[in-house]
Amino acid sequence: MQQTLYVIPHVVFDGWLFYGWLAMGAIILAYLGWKYGFGQEMFGFLPIYLIVAAVIYWVVPQLEVTGFDNEPEGLAIRGYGVFMLLGITSGVSIAIARCKRVGINTEQVLTMLFWTVVAGIVGARLFFVIQKFENFSGLPPREFITNVLDMTKGGLVVYGSLIGGAIAGGLYIWRTKLPALRVVDAIAPGMVLGLALGRMGCLMNGCCFGGVCDPELPNIHFPPGSPPYMQQLTDGELIGIESSVNSAANDSRVVTSVLAGSPAEKLGIQKDDVVTVYPPDSLLVRAVKEDGLAVDGSATIQSQRVGFLELPIRDFPDYSLGVHPTQIYSSVNAFLLCLVLWFYFPFRKSDGEVFALMLILYAIGRFLLESIRTDELGVFGTPFTISQCVSFLILALGVLAFVYFRSRGPKTVVGAAVPEGLTG
Repeated sequence: MQQTLYVIPHVVFDGWLFYGWLAMGAIILAYLGWKYGFGQEMFGFLPIYLIVAAVIYWVVPQLEVTGFDNEPEGLAIRGYGVFMLLGITSGVSIAIARCKRVGINTEQVLTMLFWTVVAGIVGARLFFVIQKFENFSGLPPREFITNVLDMTKGGLVVYGSLIGGAIAGGLYIWRTKLPALRVVDAIAPGMVLGLALGRMGCLMNGCCFGGVCDPELPNIHFPPGSPPYMQQLTDGELIGIESSVNSAANDSRVVTSVLAGSPAEKLGIQKDDVVTVYPPDSLLVRAVKEDGLAVDGSATIQSQRVGFLELPIRDFPDYSLGVHPTQIYSSVNAFLLCLVLWFYFPFRKSDGEVFALMLILYAIGRFLLESIRTDELGVFGTPFTISQCVSFLILALGVLAFVYFRSRGPKTVVGAAVPEGLTG
């Protein structure tokens, strides 16, 4: 896990970047005016010039990381964002390569993919905000907007991306009259390749983590302050408490056992106690445990039997308990799915089969992977997470679509008959 790869110092954004852009933009405007006159070229650049200036002046400062004194330190380059960018670039590249080979207008497809990616990111974020709305509700309007827009630490849901991207792509295809089914078949491998790299970003960020697993199984330990570490702290697992959710109050837990020699036993917590763990801020935990910051900080444990207990951060474990490496499993699953779709393409009998096959295989894989993830709870009174419920729908849709497309008979010339570049 490496959430932050580099921090661009605050001094770069403290006026220098803004005034530098103003000067460079003014030079570009002057050049366009000198070469083309006061025409379309000059006024076409002006909106871009003003938008970038506004983003630098108002948006970028809101995204800078701050220290404990709330002073800005700079703009963090996140591992999550880097891998997401790599995923988008790689996915678009192989999609365009496939479109060239089957005779689809690549300029139109590139434009479609741009809007699909934008809408996919918006949809993925919106899905996450709705799913985790308790983390955003109650915030002041400005802080709410800032938190919703801040995706530097993750917070994107694949199914939201699929829905948003499908809407934007469908509208563009409808408007431009592109061959819809052939296009979605061509771009399907690129979609899951982007997902494969994006899941490595989840590993860098520590999100989308699995549950605690048997030490003999493949597992991964996350550092202090990471999402799995903080979740295990809140659940009590990290300090030696095994518990079940208290049906009378969702934020408290009933202790079923206490690990011998654990911090919980040293605090006097016993079986059948009803406890609630209030963890300190994750940044403070990381600063104390990893950076050795000499400040006071502790987790507060409320016990109905003995009252309030304090566990200093310095007594926290050095790493999380071993969890299923679901991010790696998801990445490998998506990469293998990319290969299956890529090599299946020449053997399809009808356009649309590849995309339908992607829906089927991804839904199955996602449903199984969700069973070993613990970052989502069951919904609608079921043990199934929201992603598993959506997987049911996607699987049904994919099966129906595949059967329908397959039954239509050959609509294109498959690669076994002629070179793939001539397929229809």
